[in-house]
Amino acid sequence: MNNELEILKLADYYEEFVEESAKAYLIINKNIKEHPCMFGFVSLPEDYEVAKKLFERIELKAKEMGYKDIIGPLNYTTWMSYRFAVNNFDLKLYPDCTNPKYYVDYIKEMGYKELYTYRSAYIDMQNKLYDIGEAIYEEKKKEGYEFKQFTGKEVYSHTKEVYEISIDAFKDAYLYSEIPFEAFDQIYLEWTKTVDIVLIIAYKNGKAIGYVTGYKNPYSNDFISKTSAVLKEYQKHKVYVALLYLGCKYVMGLGYDKMIYHFQCEQKSTFKRFDKNIESNEKNYAIFIKEL
Repeated sequence: MNNELEILKLADYYEEFVEESAKAYLIINKNIKEHPCMFGFVSLPEDYEVAKKLFERIELKAKEMGYKDIIGPLNYTTWMSYRFAVNNFDLKLYPDCTNPKYYVDYIKEMGYKELYTYRSAYIDMQNKLYDIGEAIYEEKKKEGYEFKQFTGKEVYSHTKEVYEISIDAFKDAYLYSEIPFEAFDQIYLEWTKTVDIVLIIAYKNGKAIGYVTGYKNPYSNDFISKTSAVLKEYQKHKVYVALLYLGCKYVMGLGYDKMIYHFQCEQKSTFKRFDKNIESNEKNYAIFIKEL
């Protein structure tokens, strides 16, 4: 995501720090009330002392500005790249955290601890939740809900609907910070144009109220389930279950029997693991924190 640096135009403050071949930004985003001070856009050499000097300078500046802790990696907002992969480094997903293992080893050595953790995993789609989802989907249709599927260029005719659902659904999420539609459209969506996105939207009385997205993993013969959301007003109406069912049905129709659920936050109140017998090949991530 080469154009992500453009998001820093929205930051309250940012500064690039360079130490020999190491580089990172100190970023302040006061819209993230709990942790406005962060580091992002990190590039570290395989030299601990150089990396340590870089972070010491960043941390000193943050402390001088009055901040009590610093988190990262977070490129201003969770709409952009954030987190470090912490294991299963050879598994290539998209988009993904491509840091080598030593990044994690280094920041832990510097005193950083995991703040929030995330996971991606392969899920067998033919499971009891699929059957439950089918029944709920039929129930929702009888209640007047509509579900429409979009592919190719037609996906981008619905970006405003996806954006409006997202800012409502995600506003209470950890480390969330809203971005203008222009930034969503011109910066965030850039990565989606390198894959064949499938979008399924749920409608009620002609209004878009929820969606799921997915695409083929460009690095392997897998299918990834990525962002999904439902308006808060409808989150207890089982619309999400119906959308997941339709997503699974679509992917199974392509000949897949597994799907990757990508970047699930393990601290989210609604997070639930699937049964161990239908999960496999998990990859984990974290965002880190250090008290100053």
